Amino acid sequence: MSLAATTSTALHRIPTLDLQDPQFSSRMGAAAEDYGFAKLTGHGISPAVVGETLRAAADFFARSEDEKRLVQDKRNNRGFIPMFDGVSADGTPNGHEAFSMGHPVRPSDPALLDLPFYAETPWPDRPGFRPALEACYAGLFGLGQKVLEALAVRLSAAPDFFERLSQNTYSNMRVIHYPPSEAVAGVTDVGVRPHEDQGLITLLIQDMNGGLEVRGPDGEWLPVVPEPDTVVINVGKLLTRWTNGRFKSALHRVINRSGNERYSIPLFVHPNFHQTIDPRDFTPAGAPLKFEPIVAGEQVYANFAKQRVSWTKPAG
Repeated sequence: MSLAATTSTALHRIPTLDLQDPQFSSRMGAAAEDYGFAKLTGHGISPAVVGETLRAAADFFARSEDEKRLVQDKRNNRGFIPMFDGVSADGTPNGHEAFSMGHPVRPSDPALLDLPFYAETPWPDRPGFRPALEACYAGLFGLGQKVLEALAVRLSAAPDFFERLSQNTYSNMRVIHYPPSEAVAGVTDVGVRPHEDQGLITLLIQDMNGGLEVRGPDGEWLPVVPEPDTVVINVGKLLTRWTNGRFKSALHRVINRSGNERYSIPLFVHPNFHQTIDPRDFTPAGAPLKFEPIVAGEQVYANFAKQRVSWTKPAG
């Protein structure tokens, strides 16, 4: 797949939607069907919360590697994730580092506590870091529930369909640091390789440096141009399976050509680990099925295990 720069002649543009629009459900659904991506305004997340989280991220990633590795949890998808840790199928690494936090509310089902995606987050001893990230998480997660409600309505399901089946969620949020592409050119040519997200939906705050691109319906790479006070929404692979392909999880990538340090904040919304993802829930009886039912957490965990260099597989 070509990593050439996005062309300016693309016929498509990622739509910008307003959460307060009375037609939001219809328009969000159409964006999920056509692109798998949208930019969202009117979301209510405070710019102060976003600014504080980006400042906390920049401060953390400026620390020494030894200090950051004090909160690296190799068994779980939590804490510090070093530079070049994520890899593609051909072994190409990603040119970024990250910090990953789990859902702040501990699961009510004690049987879930030993599963890696429910591990507690190892927090660094940096003033203000945890409060900033938890405030941002709360805003993004609440927004995610509103987006899923709109998508459920688009599917002619009960508005709380996804919320009811996402009790004890294993959602997680990352803050990510991308050095300029020239700073990692000796190792990789991408900040994040072309991929599709694993969960239901992803909500992303990006700084103004740009670099996120999505592959459009005609195969062109479309820039997801940063705009102040917008949140990017994209469909994940679980939701594509659940809707039998109706909602599309588009390929996307990051190449930081800005010459600056780039930071972003994605929150990956997932259901319960044991939730069955069954396309028959949204497919007319007798219609052909593109996907087999799977268990959400098992599928995501298997994929995650293939993509991390530092991950230590638990015994048994």
